[in-house]
Amino acid sequence: PDWLLEQCKKHSIQLLFCGKHSQFIEQFREEFSRHDIQLVTGARGISQHKNVNNKFLFGQICEGLNLPSISAAKVAHVNELKQAIDEYQQRYSVICAKPVYGVYGAGFVQLSDDVSYFMKFQSNTLCNTQQFIEAYAQLEPPIEYLIMPFLQGQECSVDIACSNGKILALVTRIKFKFYQECYIEHPCHEICKILVEHFQCDGLINIQFKQDDQGAWHILEINPRPAGGFSYTQHTGINLIAELIAEKLHLVLKRPVPTTVVQV
Repeated sequence: PDWLLEQCKKHSIQLLFCGKHSQFIEQFREEFSRHDIQLVTGARGISQHKNVNNKFLFGQICEGLNLPSISAAKVAHVNELKQAIDEYQQRYSVICAKPVYGVYGAGFVQLSDDVSYFMKFQSNTLCNTQQFIEAYAQLEPPIEYLIMPFLQGQECSVDIACSNGKILALVTRIKFKFYQECYIEHPCHEICKILVEHFQCDGLINIQFKQDDQGAWHILEINPRPAGGFSYTQHTGINLIAELIAEKLHLVLKRPVPTTVVQV
C-alpha cells in the first residue's frame, strides 16, 4: 500500500479503482483519503467485504433480510460433508457444492450419483458425488464448503454502477449459448437496490441470480468487481463506467437514450 499510495501522489491520482483483491486495499481507505484520493473497492468497510466474500455468511444475511436466498449447509470435515449431502439429496432433486470463499466459480460442481468419475475431466462443473467425497477427504486441511440445491432455471447477471450504497445505473445480462441479452429493466433490480444499500456497495459490481423450477429468482452472490461480460452492457446505451466516474469526480455526463433490450 505504501508504494501504491506514493504512485497515486506522484501522478496526482484522484480516484483509485481496485479490482480482484480490493478487500486488502479497503483497510487503507482513510490513509488514501487524507491525501484526497478516493478508493473504489466494491464495498465500503472491511466488514462489508467480509460479508460479501463469505458466501455462507452472505446467504444468512440475505435470509435475515427476507430476500430470496438459497438454503446451504456449511461443512469443514468429510463427515459433515457426507451428512449434508445425504440431507440435501433427500430434500432436493439436484444438489451442488461450492467453496465458502472463492472467485470466478472456482471449485463449484454439480453433484450426481449417476455420472462416471471420468466426467470430471470432461466437464469441470459436474462431478460424481462419491468422487467428490473421496477427494474432499484427502484435503489437509479441509476447505470450508457449502452444500446447496442446484437451481436448474435461467441465470442472470446484473452489472451495477453504485456509489455509497446507492445504484447509479444497472443492466441485466442473460447468457445464451451463442449470445447474451441485455435488459435495462428486470425483476431482480428491486432486490439489487436492497442488496447494494445493505452491503454498502461502491463501484462497479456484479450480482448473480438464478431461477428455480417455478421461475422465482434467487440470489447467488455479489461480486464486488466487474464481471467478464461487463463491456456488453454498453450496447444498451448505458455506460456504467462513465456513470461511476462522473458521480465520483462530479462530472457532467451526456447520456444517449438507452435501448430497452439488446442482443449481443
